[in-house]
Amino acid sequence: MRESYAQDLLDSLDVETIRERRFRIVVDYGYSASSFVLPLVVGPLGVEAISAHGFFADELADRETLAQAIGHTKRLVTAIGAELGAVFDQSGERLYLVDEQGHEVPVDQTLLLFVRLLAERGTKGKAAFPITVTSKIDDLAGDALEIIRTPNSLSELTSAAAADGVVFAGAVGGGYVFPEFLPAYDAVASLAKLLELLAPIRRPLSELVGELPAPTLIHRRLACPWSKKGLVMRLLNERLAGRDLDLTDGIKLTDARGWSQVLPDPDEPLVHLYAEGETTEASEELEREVRELVEEIMQGESTAPRTSVEASS
Repeated sequence: MRESYAQDLLDSLDVETIRERRFRIVVDYGYSASSFVLPLVVGPLGVEAISAHGFFADELADRETLAQAIGHTKRLVTAIGAELGAVFDQSGERLYLVDEQGHEVPVDQTLLLFVRLLAERGTKGKAAFPITVTSKIDDLAGDALEIIRTPNSLSELTSAAAADGVVFAGAVGGGYVFPEFLPAYDAVASLAKLLELLAPIRRPLSELVGELPAPTLIHRRLACPWSKKGLVMRLLNERLAGRDLDLTDGIKLTDARGWSQVLPDPDEPLVHLYAEGETTEASEELEREVRELVEEIMQGESTAPRTSVEASS
């Protein structure tokens, strides 16, 4: 099974281009079973991989946390002069990056990096993202990728990724999907695809990340009793009637300044508030307006429908 997986992955890659680059990388397997598979991939790719924390059948009380593994990878990358570091989670599904300077690449920037590299390579097709992901992916996608938005759940995202014409899917959190190979999160495939995209560019990872748009997306959590979640969403929908709304998941409001979104948590007594404007200040303003409206509804200060969010100005 390992050999079959590795060969299928290699068949989906531009092996010669990656071999010519002669990458040196650090990989922290996060104690995942990926340590049985990745060596079968990086060998034929000509990648020198210094690894840590392979799979162990026995549970160990002193295993490093994800944050500790990233810190360890940072030190290894700079010590051996690696071009990047990759850290897997224990399931072998999620990928976290460290650049050649030993700096962690934020997961939202990693997602933008994949979109930029795919678009610049001229990859044609659809790319799927949860509705809560930054709108900056639309700018980076250009004319190459058609952006599809899904509800904010892994099952919805992977279902969309399996549709015809989808070449990439991802969400903030380290999970990326390349449906041509496998319509699911896979850290080994994500790393291999990243090496393929980076191979012809021959520029430091830190430089590429530094050119990405600065994030302005805000995500906050607001306590909301279970008994009031339905009321909040119903009255919010009434008060925003006639505005530019997207009801794919929760309520997303778009205006000239940017967008804000209210999304009930499926498991906890709270709602998620998202907001994104051109600047952090604009994002804060958008978040504050929608938060105040939600709080007002929860407090029962007013239940009369309104058709706009009152601007703080």
